[in-house]
Amino acid sequence: MALYFSAHTIACLTKQALRELMNGLMEPAEVTLRRCVASQLGGRMITEAEAPDQATLEKWFERHRVNCEWIMRIDLDAENGAVRDR
Repeated sequence: MALYFSAHTIACLTKQALRELMNGLMEPAEVTLRRCVASQLGGRMITEAEAPDQATLEKWFERHRVNCEWIMRIDLDAENGAVRDR
């Protein structure tokens, strides 16, 4: 599966509502949420997800009523001094 990063606006969500949203996104589905970080003060959330393709990821976010600012497919990954293809 391909790896994607995405950015979202989460303005006006309480910490409890944000926690519920993040827990809902982590439930098993055709998309696997690897990581999700959010800032209430900044009003933003960034996700790292595995999905078969971008269209599937977009539809998955729509079902969760999460508006995407952008989605980026990850082609190269650098970690611990090594660059690898994804």
